[in-house]
Amino acid sequence: MKQKIIIALLCVIAGFILILWRSLSYPVIGIYPKTDFVLDHVRVFDPDRKSFSRLSLEFRNNRIFKIRKGKQESSAEFSGMTVTPGIVDMHAHLPPHNLLDLIPYFSLLYLSHGVTSIRIAGDIDGTAVPYAKKGIEEGTFFGPKIVSCDAFVTSGVPRWKNSIIVNSPEEASEAVRALKKKGVDCIKSYENLSVSMIRALVETANKEGLPVIGHVPYGMTYEESKIPDVQHFFGIPRPQSLEKDSVLNRGADWGDVNEKLLNDIVKFSIENKIANTPTLVASDRLLLFSDYESAKKDSAVALMPRFYREVVWNPEIGIPAYRGIKKEYLKDHVQSAILKKKSLLRKLFLAGATLHLGSDAQQPFVVPGASLYQEMNLFQEAGIPPYDVWKMATVDSNRAIGNEASFSIQEGASPDLLIFREDPTTDLTKTSSLYAVVSQGKFYLKKDLDFLVQEFREQQSKLLFEQLSMFLGKLALEKQTKEFKH
Repeated sequence: MKQKIIIALLCVIAGFILILWRSLSYPVIGIYPKTDFVLDHVRVFDPDRKSFSRLSLEFRNNRIFKIRKGKQESSAEFSGMTVTPGIVDMHAHLPPHNLLDLIPYFSLLYLSHGVTSIRIAGDIDGTAVPYAKKGIEEGTFFGPKIVSCDAFVTSGVPRWKNSIIVNSPEEASEAVRALKKKGVDCIKSYENLSVSMIRALVETANKEGLPVIGHVPYGMTYEESKIPDVQHFFGIPRPQSLEKDSVLNRGADWGDVNEKLLNDIVKFSIENKIANTPTLVASDRLLLFSDYESAKKDSAVALMPRFYREVVWNPEIGIPAYRGIKKEYLKDHVQSAILKKKSLLRKLFLAGATLHLGSDAQQPFVVPGASLYQEMNLFQEAGIPPYDVWKMATVDSNRAIGNEASFSIQEGASPDLLIFREDPTTDLTKTSSLYAVVSQGKFYLKKDLDFLVQEFREQQSKLLFEQLSMFLGKLALEKQTKEFKH
């Protein structure tokens, strides 16, 4: 009798585990990219020259097999469509690899929007990048090429689990060498570092051939830090003008930033070859907090699982650093700062400074893939012509991550390409005409990628997934943001 009861209990447990696994596992991919295809009579955009060539590109086994001159008019499927290099998100993040298994979906969101490469500006617990790279390389799920800084090089109390804590210039140098051995693509300089630590970190990274991106630490100015690629325009407001040490205040307390300071920053950036990845979209999307209920219905926000919309980005219980933002603060600080950031962006562009487009996805209402188009629009609003925005987002960014081969149009190459029905290079609203994506020589129809996105969304809307994800999401939020209170 006892044996029968034990067997029955085991069957119930096994059944529950099976239901749980089916509810949380991502959909089976029934769509496969083409490796042999022909892009007949397309207009191939060269952002370097701001020119087009009418070509036919024949691919075999993921590589360009033959290039021919295309015809002006043809009945071929792709005839007259615009082909551009793939775009790069220069400040991206992926969620941790855990029971919710969201990495395949986030990877798909990037690719379905034409983001063919991402630079991970820190893997918060060290689990996301290895899992994502393996899954994409093995074809288990679809996604962009990934380059990664891996750990956060920081001092003091670490905000993220995947941090290397340093307390001296010597330890900063050793951290770079350790990351180099690990195979990283860049170094993320983070919080609480001293000027001497940053100098040692940059000097060692230069010797190791690794670019350095990072935050200007609280209490330090942009000029003092001299970080080669500054993220979020941190360090531009003078430290004494910030209300407190918070990523919100550091990005929004720009009240004392005047024209002279903006001009000084431009001059310093040019003289010291400082690049900037401003992630304007992360500031711009904060304005959605002014009407949180409407924000949850935003077309891009709706792509995210419910627990992001109702837990992670909740203004009362969500990411600690963004809780309780007042409407007055959004108007008087965040919105005002965005206008000054756009002015600085235009000044930097006109001066010839290096600029990168990044999204900082997973910040409030910042959605993988969709947010990079929003960043491109903000660059245009700042006064940068669409042609130049495309160059920054494509060839410039690919060069910055050592991915020049991705936009090579020559026989034997496996490029990253976007195929549009209408030309987006003079009108960014035409990005909605994306028809197909070629990632590392593999061809995906946009409608197929969108179909998979919808499959994921339907799975995520199931009652058991929603309930479990809401519960697990709250636990994960507390765990991952334990030290990210400011």
